[in-house]
Amino acid sequence: MEKHLVFFDVDGTLSFHNSEISEVNIAALKKLQAAGHEIFLNTGRSRSIVPKNFTDAVKFDGFVCGSTYVEYHGKVLHRVCVDDETIRGFCRYAKESGMRLLLEGEKQSYGVNSGCFHRCIDITEALEECLVDPSFMHVTKMTSEWDIPKRVAMRFPKVRCINFGGYGEQIVAGYDKAFGMKLLCDKLCIKQENTAAFGDSINDIEMLKFAGKSVIMKSAPAELDAYATLRTTLDDGGVCEGIEKIFFGE
Repeated sequence: MEKHLVFFDVDGTLSFHNSEISEVNIAALKKLQAAGHEIFLNTGRSRSIVPKNFTDAVKFDGFVCGSTYVEYHGKVLHRVCVDDETIRGFCRYAKESGMRLLLEGEKQSYGVNSGCFHRCIDITEALEECLVDPSFMHVTKMTSEWDIPKRVAMRFPKVRCINFGGYGEQIVAGYDKAFGMKLLCDKLCIKQENTAAFGDSINDIEMLKFAGKSVIMKSAPAELDAYATLRTTLDDGGVCEGIEKIFFGE
């Protein structure tokens, strides 16, 4: 098989238990690389909150993080941050409403009302001081602890608000998980048909649609079937199953 670029979502695809990759998935990723393919994390997480144990366990060829950050063999190919006015507005909305908000930076994350989901530097008490020039945080995306109401989302047209029925992600408008895939294909002269993507959630749709081969996990929503080459019979371990079936015919 010709060289492929293969992209993996993190939460609900590669990781299920405390940000760990199962041994079977680790072995499958290494087998894929040994066969001459290149592997990438394509995650809604920012680069600063990619689990260190992931990068210790597997030497990924690159990262697509928060849709706006692209890294290949340690070199940053693209980065875009959330604009200052949107950060100011979201932070003030969070503080006033009591919602926890995580500002996911490239190297460090910051939180309002202690943030959410991940450890961060809490800037609540010094919020207005930090918002004088929020660019120092290099925020590539944001995560809210609850869904963002449509009336609130309409106030911030420079980000795309994705609600997951319990939490939300706010991504720079015009970007999605396919952006980094296209950029890497162009840079590495790889045909679109020689890409593959593994995912499990609605924020993976653009990634799955772009990929020449697409694999979704057993518990993925039914609406993802329209974009999938294969639905696995497993969740944890589904990446291994998909790799074996798609790349090795097993």
